[in-house]
Amino acid sequence: MPSFGESGSSISGSSLKYGTFARKHPLVVFFVLAYLFSWSVFMPMVIFRARIEFSVLGTFGPCLAALATHYLQTGNFRAFRMLGSIRRSVAGACLGIALIVLGYVMLPAVATVSPSKLNWVILISPTVYNYSTVLGGPLGEEFGWRGYALPLLEDCFGPLPGCAILGVLWAGWHVPLFLIHGWTTSPFWTYVLIVVGLSFIIGCAANVARFAVIPAILMHAAFNTVGRFLNGLFKNSQPAVSIPFELVLAMGGLAVGFILILITGGRLAYPRRQDRHPRQ
Repeated sequence: MPSFGESGSSISGSSLKYGTFARKHPLVVFFVLAYLFSWSVFMPMVIFRARIEFSVLGTFGPCLAALATHYLQTGNFRAFRMLGSIRRSVAGACLGIALIVLGYVMLPAVATVSPSKLNWVILISPTVYNYSTVLGGPLGEEFGWRGYALPLLEDCFGPLPGCAILGVLWAGWHVPLFLIHGWTTSPFWTYVLIVVGLSFIIGCAANVARFAVIPAILMHAAFNTVGRFLNGLFKNSQPAVSIPFELVLAMGGLAVGFILILITGGRLAYPRRQDRHPRQ
């Protein structure tokens, strides 16, 4: 039977082993933990048919995964930057929100209804914003997705592949929610296209903001309000489409993402190495 000292050495050795693996493969550790933490909430919801509101708890999985992975790497919890340069943060948030409204509200609307029949005033109406959407994903997710994972992905693979990889893994993280009645009406493959387009848009704006988390939270929350924008725009009309409207949304987001790729030469405003800020 081991003594207390031997047990302590065993625990210390185990911690050292996990820390070494996290330093060598931080992205693997992060995504495994993000899925594990969140799915441990989502799957019981599916099995026991819990109310969809409980999914908010699961959305904090990426944040917890970022904190845990960074702690294993460094021994501290400074895994992300809340707010860096005010100028860059405001510019990134405004750019991202404007592009999300363009790609997921304005383009789908004008593609399916005559512009003269749309209720454009809704775009400047404060009543359209649903501030509770900040809790429905953005607050828990963005510390992990754009605050922690995106800088590492872009360092490893470059800005374009990094945003694409994050988009696919971000979409896959939502898989259990598709089994919850009423969560979405989109087929999974369409949802992947929507999220990948969104990943390019938020990724570009996050690069402008130098990975400060608050702008990413605001952008994510703006996307969660897209349905309210569209309902307001279509107040006096109905979209006329021969394909599912969710696919129209995906095409709008991907179109904006493609334009950003062309304008930035594929860099998506990714900062040069000398311009990057160390994680605080």
